[in-house]
Amino acid sequence: MFKTLAISALLFIVSAASWARPYDDVIDSGFITIFVYSDYAPYSWEEDGAYRGIDVEVAEYIAEYLGVELSLLMRGADENIDDDLRINIWKGDLIHRKAADVMLHVPVDKEVDARNDLAVINNAYFQEEMAVVVDRDRIEDLETFGYFTSEKVGAELDTASDFFLSNAFRGLLHPNIRRANTFADTVELYASGEVAAVMASRAQAEYIASVVQDRRSYIAQPPMPGIVRKDWRVGIAVKHDSRDLAYAVGDALNELIVSGKLSEIAAEYGVTYIEPER
Repeated sequence: MFKTLAISALLFIVSAASWARPYDDVIDSGFITIFVYSDYAPYSWEEDGAYRGIDVEVAEYIAEYLGVELSLLMRGADENIDDDLRINIWKGDLIHRKAADVMLHVPVDKEVDARNDLAVINNAYFQEEMAVVVDRDRIEDLETFGYFTSEKVGAELDTASDFFLSNAFRGLLHPNIRRANTFADTVELYASGEVAAVMASRAQAEYIASVVQDRRSYIAQPPMPGIVRKDWRVGIAVKHDSRDLAYAVGDALNELIVSGKLSEIAAEYGVTYIEPER
């Protein structure tokens, strides 16, 4: 497991990284700024003054591969991926104008790419899909979301899971949907027994199963008719004039995948690594 960086040790570096930069500028400066999402276990979150998660360790590996110091820029998600790319890659935030050299956990999607000509999206390194973590003592075998007409199900507010559950079965599940404002609160819904299951990405569902150990949990993927996106690839983004940096980061990610180290990192967080088509 790669060393997790303390937040306090990064502040002076983050303040210096105001703009996304090409490869030569990153190498000459001796550091790289990489964006990860906050409150996004098992990928990235803050705990006891340090950053943790799969994407955090991926960022650490990229910096190590390039031979530079790592500066993590951790922020919450905005309204949509287009806003996230604008704020974190090609424009920066409104107050400090800080942007990252590389943004992790970007959906590799032709439509997203086409809408964002100031960002380059590529280098898929993770395959994701929707799933449900289920308490076997409450539901023995989740074959359909129809079970949630009588059992409660949790979801993080304003996520794909929330939207799907809200519209499933013409809204019949509404009385039994329990929404949480953050992913951490969503985990607590399941841990407390308030819900019999939680719908999320597969990695998040597996993470919940690994940390809530007093449940007989299993992962289910019943039919999801009408869902906008059932599975997707996760990659990186750089600014449009930093393609050379994307190539170098791609080399690092390829080594991480081929060596099996990314699979090992995912397993540390209870997650099954699925290699994407690249």
